[in-house]
Formats: sequence, C-alpha cells, structure tokens
Amino acid sequence: MSTDQNLRELAFTKDARLALDVFLSSWPVVARSSVERQIMKTLDYYRLQGKARWVTKEILVAALEEAFPSFELTVQRVKEAQVIVDTMNAQKRVNKKNPLVKIMRWQFPAVSVTTLVQDVCALLAGPRIRGNTDCILDALLAGVRDCGVKVEKLLFPKLSIASCNGCLACDKKELASFCAIKDDMTYLYRRLLECDAFILGFPIYTARECSQVAIFFDRLKALGGPKQYAKVTQKLRKGAIVATWGWPSDFLYKGVVENTAFLLRHFGIEVAEIVTGSGFWDAYYAKGSALLDKKGMAQARAAGKALVYA
Repeated sequence: MSTDQNLRELAFTKDARLALDVFLSSWPVVARSSVERQIMKTLDYYRLQGKARWVTKEILVAALEEAFPSFELTVQRVKEAQVIVDTMNAQKRVNKKNPLVKIMRWQFPAVSVTTLVQDVCALLAGPRIRGNTDCILDALLAGVRDCGVKVEKLLFPKLSIASCNGCLACDKKELASFCAIKDDMTYLYRRLLECDAFILGFPIYTARECSQVAIFFDRLKALGGPKQYAKVTQKLRKGAIVATWGWPSDFLYKGVVENTAFLLRHFGIEVAEIVTGSGFWDAYYAKGSALLDKKGMAQARAAGKALVYA
C-alpha cells in the first residue's frame, strides 16, 4: 500500500489537526512536505501496530517525539507551550537550591580500545575560556589527572587556526605540515596522531556545533587525504566529548553530539565517554554556573577516570 493510501486512512481529531498545523508552521516552507510525510509514516506505523485509527493530540505528540527527538522545543510548542514560557522565566534568576543546570554522564556500552591511555590531549573548541563548557572539561580532566596520566589542554581562542581554504593540497601530496596552511593546526595534527586519547569540549549555540568545532573538523580534512589517512588508522585512540547548551533538557542535541562522535571515529578516535551540560542560558549562562550541579561535576570527574582505566 502506498504512503498516500495509508495517509487517507488516518483521521485526525480537531485539536490534533490544529497541533499538526502549528508544528508544520515552525518549519521553512521548503521542508514542510517532507516533514509531514515523516510524521505520517510514523503515525501509520502506529496504526499498523493496532493503535486507534483516530489520531488524537496525545498520539500526535508521541509520534512527534519519536520522529524528531532533536526538536524537543518545537514539539513542546505543540504539547504545552506554557512550559516554554515558564522555563524561560525561571532561567532569568539563578536558584542555587534547585538550579536548572544539569550535567550528565551518558551511559552506553563500554568501548574496547587496546591503546593504553598515558597521554591525553584535550581541546576546548569554544569561545569562552573558563566558561561552563571549560568548567566541565576541567572536571573531566581532573579525573584523568587522578590516574597519573599526562594531560595537555589546548584552548582554541588562544590558538591561531584559520578556516580551510579548499585548496585540496593535502589530497595531492604528503605535506610535512599536513596542510598547506601553516598555523597552530600543524601542532594539533601532530598531537592528534601522538596522543592515546583525545577530548573535545564545545558549546552548542544554534542547534549545531559552534564555529570553532566546524573549523576544527574542516581542517581535519588534511588527515583524511590518501597520503595521511594511513597514519590516522594505525592507532585507534579513545575519545571523550563535553558538550553544553542553553535549554534544560538532557538529550535536546543528542544528534549533534552523536554526529561529532561519528566524525571523530572517522579520524581514529572512538568516543568512550560523553558528558553534557544543559540549562546554561540567561542568568545560568554566567561563568561558573556548572559548579551548581555538584553531583554532575562529580560524574564528569568519574568519566575522566573511566577514560583511562575502563
């Protein structure tokens, strides 16, 4: 049966149809038809599983949450818009007893990497030194140092790293500096190949990685060329990610974090630990707000120890 035939069999309650229109109106016109098809396919799957043929608002919201896990705010506008207003008002003033910030160590299957971790390189790929991303990164690195391991922390704002210019010289011949652009990225290339584990910390500002991370990965293209990639794959290293964002939600930008892990894996770094921090907006954007979540900071430190020993 075609998708269009299935869609004709779905009937919406009045409030569900209104909620669907509200959700679709949040998307640019060019994307609405494909978004609607994705929603309908999810709803049709529900129908085939024996759920009610009528699509209520409750069923629609469940379908939206399943189909668009990284668009929690957009779904919340459909589910209960007042929650967004209340949360934004709550973020205007710091509540030290019940802060809205939350630091969380992700749970996933253990990563098996044979390389013994003795040399760790970390990069703060964000604009704010001593900001909340940096604060959580330091907690994780404290756990690494607890294990007596060498740690080098690099700060993107203090490095001179230009954007990739697309010359593709790295594809044509093996360069001593890895890239035709000679700047601080040359040192970072060497450290990435030398270290036993690499840690990347960055904030998410506009539902994607920040500009510093984008520049970093664009420049890593130099290690993906035919002359250099063999060096990258010679040694599989452990990795860790620290990522933060403004809205207080555990997995709002799960897709961004997982895509970052995917890119690191391409360059021989298997992410073994992920620590995320959420709620850093408005009054909670102030440097040091991460320290309000003492349990979360302890989890970050534990992640650093596990990166070495697990």
